[in-house]
Parts: sequence; structure tokens; C-alpha cells
Amino acid sequence: MKKGKTKLTRQDAERLFEGLPAGNAKASSRPENPFEAGVFDVVKRVDDETRLWKDNLITLPTAIELPAGYDSASHLREAMTRSLRVKWVREGASEIVAEFPEGWTAVRPDSGPIELRDSSGVVRALYGWAKDAELRVLPRYLVESQTNSSSGLGSLLIRDRAMGQVLERSSIWSAQTGTNHPDWTRLSAWLTARYPKHRDPLRYWEDCEENNPE
Repeated sequence: MKKGKTKLTRQDAERLFEGLPAGNAKASSRPENPFEAGVFDVVKRVDDETRLWKDNLITLPTAIELPAGYDSASHLREAMTRSLRVKWVREGASEIVAEFPEGWTAVRPDSGPIELRDSSGVVRALYGWAKDAELRVLPRYLVESQTNSSSGLGSLLIRDRAMGQVLERSSIWSAQTGTNHPDWTRLSAWLTARYPKHRDPLRYWEDCEENNPE
């Protein structure tokens, strides 16, 4: 009886493999990839998103040049949190790490200070790389000096830095520059009359106004 049962059991087992193609698989051969084709694409996307988030972490000097209307660095940082959606991540003795909105970058040119640029590429702040450097947040409208390379004389212009447009120009070329230029008072008055809060670097920018509805 035992012999008969064994024979029947072996036959039953052989029937389980009927119809399957004969193969020459070896025990040492690798199994096929059990993952679907798009799994590694998903992992790559996650890595890219993580890298993007890290790119938005920018190290700045703790010292800040205070514009008119701000009495301390903490006051200005609070305003930047509200107006620019900046998150202050970690502060050290001379540096502070901040998370800026997507697309903001810190660019160090061949010469000059480091440029903090927004997602459209406009320079919103400047700072040096030394330990005693200060962060200077830039306003949208500025009275800028312009020098004629051939004559050496200087002029003034008012620029809308968000749009890259010149709004007003000096009519005088002079050897005096900056606040000593003969047209400085006139252009400053022109700018103040049209944009009375132009000295505040967190006003008139589109993102700042959207985050600070009045």
C-alpha cells in the first residue's frame, strides 16, 4: 500500500508541471527584476525634489544693513518672513541658514558681492563672503549713478529693477556723482512723490504686496 501511494503522489506532482516549456535554468542564474518599469523613475523624481529643496537653503550673514523704518535685525527678519515667505532654519555666530521660496538662488560672480536672486533672476539682496559681511536687501526703485566712459562725467537715473526699465534720467552730466550730483535732489523728489515708501526693500515688489495685503 505504501508503495502504491508513493507512485500516485509522484504522478500527481508531475501533472502539476504538464504543459510548461522545458528550460535550462541553472541554480546560480539571477531572478528577473520583480519591480515595475517605472519604479526607479519615481525614485529619481523624489531625489530631484529633495535636491531642489536643499538648493533653496541659503546661508546668509547674521548682520543686516537696516533700511529706514527697521530698528533691529530681528525686526527686518520678521518682515522678510511675512513678505518673502522666508523660513529661518538655523543660526550660528556669524551665519544664518534660511529657506527661500522655490527658484531663489545665491550667485557668486567673478567679482563683487554675492547676489541673492529671486525666481525671475532679479537681484533682491547683496552680501559679502567674509565673516563680518552684512546682508543688504535692495528696494525695487533706485536712483543709480551712470558714468560716461569717454568723458568721465556722471549722470543719474531711476530704475524699476523688477521690470528692468529706466523711469527717469538726469539731464545733466557732471563731475560730481552720487548725492553730490546736481540732479540728485530733483530725482529723489520725483521718486518720493510717486513711490513714497521706496526706501523700504519689502514694498512695491509683487510678491511682497501679495503677502502683505492692506
